Amino acid sequence: MKLLEKYNLSDTSEDIKGIAFERFLGRTFRDEIGQFFTPRSIVEFMIRMVEPKEGDVICDPASGSGGFLIRVFEIVRQAILADADREYEQFKSELAERNDLNDVEKARLRLEKYDEIQKTIDQKKVGSRLWKLANRCIYGTDANDRMARTSKMNMIMHGDGHGGVHHHDGFININGIFEERFDIVLTNPPFGANVEESDVIEEASVIVPEKVEEQYTKDFGNLYTEAMKRVRANVGKSITSLFELPKNASSKTKTEILFIERCLSLLKAGGRLAVVLPEGIFNNPSLAYVREFCEDRAFIRAVVSLPQETFLSSGASVKASLLFMQKFTEAEQKDFDAKKTVAKTEIDEKYAEEIAAETNRLNELIATAKKEKNTQLRQTLQKELKAYLKQMETIKQAEARALLKERFPYPIFLYDADKVGITATGEEDQNELYPNNNQPSNCNVTCLDMYHDFRNNPERFMLNLEESAT
Repeated sequence: MKLLEKYNLSDTSEDIKGIAFERFLGRTFRDEIGQFFTPRSIVEFMIRMVEPKEGDVICDPASGSGGFLIRVFEIVRQAILADADREYEQFKSELAERNDLNDVEKARLRLEKYDEIQKTIDQKKVGSRLWKLANRCIYGTDANDRMARTSKMNMIMHGDGHGGVHHHDGFININGIFEERFDIVLTNPPFGANVEESDVIEEASVIVPEKVEEQYTKDFGNLYTEAMKRVRANVGKSITSLFELPKNASSKTKTEILFIERCLSLLKAGGRLAVVLPEGIFNNPSLAYVREFCEDRAFIRAVVSLPQETFLSSGASVKASLLFMQKFTEAEQKDFDAKKTVAKTEIDEKYAEEIAAETNRLNELIATAKKEKNTQLRQTLQKELKAYLKQMETIKQAEARALLKERFPYPIFLYDADKVGITATGEEDQNELYPNNNQPSNCNVTCLDMYHDFRNNPERFMLNLEESAT
């Protein structure tokens, strides 16, 4: 206290306080509660990829220390302040060209305009641009009570926005966090753990004080009411009962799989998602159903593979990638579903005669074996029929999916990163992900720049690939 008492923390910038906060508590997170900060370079890159704007409502359903929410708040706040500056400068320029006013009148108008603009960016003034950002646009949850409280304090240190952060299970609706609500979801969810059948929805997790519920109903209407009804109808049941992806409700499910579905459900139509995931999600054959679930609901905009050592300094050795998706609009979903139905019908018709013939043949043999009381042969033939039908169903699904992709095509940006701003020991490193002062010498175009070029003109990338191949 003696060393610090001469400093006025109220006059210290939020960035400095936030950095100090993370440095002091970094060891506490790692050693005592097993939580880690997502590297700042990864946070920065993911946010720049989804491009948050003023008015966007953002959520992190596994907010941890609040890194994503804090940086979104900072970026949007800076944009609002810069816009206010531009508005004032433009007014001054226009005023300077007026010949019908004397200098005193111009000074009075400048002061009035300045005061008017200041009111729109006064964060303490209800309804101002910065008040809306801090109180209506930033939301997060964390299942660890201490992490949630720490996240709130971290956000206060960086300038606020903490009111939307809750200690709550990220899989369950709470207050302003529910399905089809958000423009952007950014998260680095816990992975490697499982949600068990015994993990049930507790009644306490869906209780909302009457006055608070009235306010949320007023703010969000039927969307909130229906969202809470869905959760309350499953009180006492397994958390997995809220989801489509678990293959078997009685078995355990990886947390990362549930978080993928949760993130997509939280998004509005057309909303953007950026999520850190273990690389097995992208290439494990047994998880093809998870990838198809995503393809059926959103455009996969980009996949960026990170180096193995990205999270080593945090104690995590799993190789991870970044997944960027954009949820279908209603029109896009309707178009996709229609093409999916047609593709399935065509493939079903293609194999219908062949499957019917083989099924009839095997059924006749089974009937004969049964008539002759040849139990062993009958059982063998029944297994053969079952295996055949399963094999044909697999073939049909694969061909229908391939046909669907031909009829609903779109480009996907893929990037294998080598330098992402952090070493295996946690030190700052060169960074090829976005423009910065420490890019590798051979990095003329960053991943972010390349992605923007790709979105604007994907055909040019395809031509370059064809030329390289030849």
